[in-house]
Amino acid sequence: MNRNSVVNKLRINDIFLSSVLNIGDTVHAEPYLKAIAVQQEGAYFLPHSYPFEHYPIFTRPFPHLAGEPEINQTHIHHNENIQVDSIRIIGASGSSIIHIGTLENLDARARVKHIRILRD
Repeated sequence: MNRNSVVNKLRINDIFLSSVLNIGDTVHAEPYLKAIAVQQEGAYFLPHSYPFEHYPIFTRPFPHLAGEPEINQTHIHHNENIQVDSIRIIGASGSSIIHIGTLENLDARARVKHIRILRD
């Protein structure tokens, strides 16, 4: 049975850094984020101060799951609609998905290097 996604009210303050809002059906989604987060007292940064290639975390391969787990399911849809009255979201960040509907395949990846530089 095909189902419709119906949302009466949706309020989102912010979506950023490779995040997605989707209302409806999706066959495949691959959000990806590569970021360096620097926190420094009296922060002043020159462009390209922290290149990705200086940090091995960004060149390591992502681990793969050893196969999909077998899940036996039965779905009984009493309504042809996916009905949502109201959603309020403060924010979505870092390779995340806000999804109302069917999502068949998801491969979300994020790598973030946190650097904190404190004065002595």
